[in-house]
Amino acid sequence: MKEKWVGAIVMLVFVSGWLCSCCCGCLEEERIALLNLKHSISPPNGNALASWRGHGDCCKWVGVECDITTKRVIQLFINYTRDWDVFSSFDCEGWYLNSSLFLPFKELKGLFLGRNCISGIMKNEGLEKLSSLSNLEVLDLSNNRLNNSILSSLASLSSLKVLNLAVNQMKGNLLIHGNLLHNIIN
Repeated sequence: MKEKWVGAIVMLVFVSGWLCSCCCGCLEEERIALLNLKHSISPPNGNALASWRGHGDCCKWVGVECDITTKRVIQLFINYTRDWDVFSSFDCEGWYLNSSLFLPFKELKGLFLGRNCISGIMKNEGLEKLSSLSNLEVLDLSNNRLNNSILSSLASLSSLKVLNLAVNQMKGNLLIHGNLLHNIIN
């Protein structure tokens, strides 16, 4: 009889732990990081990332994909967040990216930031900071206002398999060094 109660208690603990993991959603650290990211974007119309609000399961927010087991953010689709179409490529209100805002996303595999009028990277917060994200395989910075100055910081992103820099303000012959070229080709 005692064995049945022990088995029932173990099963109850297991089921309650499973239910909690399903209802609680994303990690608190990552939810706060997403809210900080939303604040940093400051779109001209103020309506971007409307589903990203205070409390709740950030895995259900538009543009956020989480691993179903760990509940960690694995993809961020933040393309078109700053309403580029409202502005021409010459008069959009530039956003200076703070790469440190992405560091809490330890399992991030894909970061999509295309068409956001990114004009540059904040001083001392360059893309090389993303090198600590060892799972980052896809980085989309297409259709922004970036120039050649970001190229030196890309070489440290050794886990990248796909890098999209199309339609930016880069000029001349672009020479990419080290592992980055290897990863793009393979």
